[in-house]
Amino acid sequence: MQQRLSRACPQFFEGKELRLKQEYFVVAATLQDIIRRFKSSKFGCRDPVRTSFETFPDKVAIQLNDTHPALAIPELMRILVDVEKVDWDKAWEITRKTCAYTNHTVLPEALERWPVSMFEKLLPRHLEIVYAINQRHLDHVAALFPGDVDRLRRMSVIEEGDCKRINMAHLCVIGSHAVNGVARIHSEIVKQSVQRLSFWSTCRWLWALAPRQGGG
Repeated sequence: MQQRLSRACPQFFEGKELRLKQEYFVVAATLQDIIRRFKSSKFGCRDPVRTSFETFPDKVAIQLNDTHPALAIPELMRILVDVEKVDWDKAWEITRKTCAYTNHTVLPEALERWPVSMFEKLLPRHLEIVYAINQRHLDHVAALFPGDVDRLRRMSVIEEGDCKRINMAHLCVIGSHAVNGVARIHSEIVKQSVQRLSFWSTCRWLWALAPRQGGG
């Protein structure tokens, strides 16, 4: 079905690829600028002074409004782990303390689900990071709910099926220290309308038990 649709409407998939490229470009450029400013000792200074990222969450707050900037999570992890040589657990702690997620609408365009094949083609390193984040998250869930395979399926960032997809809303929830709807009533609408009440409730419980664990 997907192949037939791709042949019939190649501009549809080209458009989605372009959208993913645009989102990554904005996120990557923004994070490069944030980190450059963080490393500088004073406004206007271009020479890096700070070499430790311990205080990064105290100086920087990244607000994820809907899932469009969700790539900030794996991109910040990539920079911390691959470029700055921060160990994984510490990088994950920094990332979660830095990011917060707000959902504004339950419409599909605000709850993006990217094909894994598209990530593999355009952002292979980020796909590896997303898989690693998801595995640690699921290991933690499995330890708390032994044998509950259906819960693991519901809470996974990777949606299985004919076309594997990355659920960016799930990634935002796992990778943020605060999650909310744009208003209290909207938070309830999101939980019920998107049919993720179990996901959201369990995640809130996990945060209460282990808010800073590296696996989510």
